[in-house]
Amino acid sequence: MDKTVKRIAVTDGPPAFVESILEFVKDRYDFEITEDIHADYVFYSVDGYDVLRYPGVRIFVTGENVTPNFAIADYAMGFERLDFGDRYIWMPLIKLYRDAYAVLTRPRRPVAEVLPDKTDFCAYVMSNIRDSAPERVTLFEELSGYKEVHSGGRWRNNVGGPVHDKQAFQARHKFVLAIENCSSPGYLTEKFAQAAQADAIPIYWGDPEIGRLFNPKAFINCHDFNSLAEVVEYVKKVDQNDDLYRTMLREPWFPDSKEPECLKNENFRAFLVNIFNQKPSAAYRRNQSRWGIKTEQRLYNMYHRPHIHGFNLMRKACRDFLHTLKPKGKNH
Repeated sequence: MDKTVKRIAVTDGPPAFVESILEFVKDRYDFEITEDIHADYVFYSVDGYDVLRYPGVRIFVTGENVTPNFAIADYAMGFERLDFGDRYIWMPLIKLYRDAYAVLTRPRRPVAEVLPDKTDFCAYVMSNIRDSAPERVTLFEELSGYKEVHSGGRWRNNVGGPVHDKQAFQARHKFVLAIENCSSPGYLTEKFAQAAQADAIPIYWGDPEIGRLFNPKAFINCHDFNSLAEVVEYVKKVDQNDDLYRTMLREPWFPDSKEPECLKNENFRAFLVNIFNQKPSAAYRRNQSRWGIKTEQRLYNMYHRPHIHGFNLMRKACRDFLHTLKPKGKNH
């Protein structure tokens, strides 16, 4: 049976990111990626406001910890744990790193195969050299005071330059720092899965609810401790206790080796199928009334016609000022 063709525009974000999301339904539809602003559907992200030019069905997707604006979006896939009917689904970035995520669903490698590779203590690969969460600085420095932590990214690199193969670099280490850019419920990126792919023990900081998804016996969850100092002491304990380290390496990544329902591909597939199986005219969810149209027009002027937006603000300010000069009481 021929697959349905869906005309899609992509704006305010990289097309490759959208294409990765569409992998969930690639067996069901053929997608024509177009620059036509009148495409039936438009996927957009956080890199601008060109989406306001597109009248079609809008789907917001993000790899950043940004809350969707449902005055603009019909649908959204993001990190926030929201319940908004068929308009939203939680989609952690970890799901789009398919090779790394697949490791989480398979049995662990035998410990006897893993241990010979573990020649070094701890690895960290981070290239965001400007915005460093203070927690990542503390963990890195405190652990480095115990043993050298090899930093293979641009941030505090101490291995002769950024590594070319992150997975191979991390696989040499017993532990891997898996630290998000910030700590927020639901904000779960690829970092945990990539540490697992390296058969290392992840030292994780970020999503405080990660313990709801993954087996707490398989990794070191900073959110289970009262302080980062306690985390560092526990890492030392595991590093110095071979039996404890081996025990952790045997633990499955998911409790009872069962992938949580909320992470299964079927959820993301069903969300997208619901959108694409409707006629575009029926798939709209954002406010189409005159108030919704007015809101969009204001937003459009703000971001695409700033001279008009500025003129309107000045006109309002003048009107408000003249109002203060109007005599009170009887009309004159």
